[in-house]
Amino acid sequence: MCSLSNASNSKRKPKEASDPLESVYEQVKKLLKRHAPPFKLRDLGVRNKKSAQLVVPKPVVIPGAYGGKPVDLQMAAVISQKGYVGFYVTTIYMSESAKKRLSPQLVKLLKGKTCFHLKKLDDGLKGDIAAVLELGAKTYRKRGWL
Repeated sequence: MCSLSNASNSKRKPKEASDPLESVYEQVKKLLKRHAPPFKLRDLGVRNKKSAQLVVPKPVVIPGAYGGKPVDLQMAAVISQKGYVGFYVTTIYMSESAKKRLSPQLVKLLKGKTCFHLKKLDDGLKGDIAAVLELGAKTYRKRGWL
């Protein structure tokens, strides 16, 4: 005799623990966590997507921007998207020299001005991401934002 609970359990989809994009998201978030502190790591939920960002610890005033009002300035972020993980690095938008220091492997993944589309990570790419985050932290320190 079959019980209803067993019948309903057999129809459930198994949880996909091996989702490669989930792994990419978690690995990039782990790299972001290395910089908190001095940055603050914020977990955000944007339209049912996982998202996290590194922001400066105190709002800053950027001359000529935001009407002179202090803002929470982002240095980097990660967001799960359909088909890829978005990795955003504000530093490369603010500094052409920083952009020139990116590895060729990372540059291939750049879509637009600051967003990298990640579908898988290897040790080399993780090292490239760690290096660009370190570069961002140094840039923000030089500007007096940390």
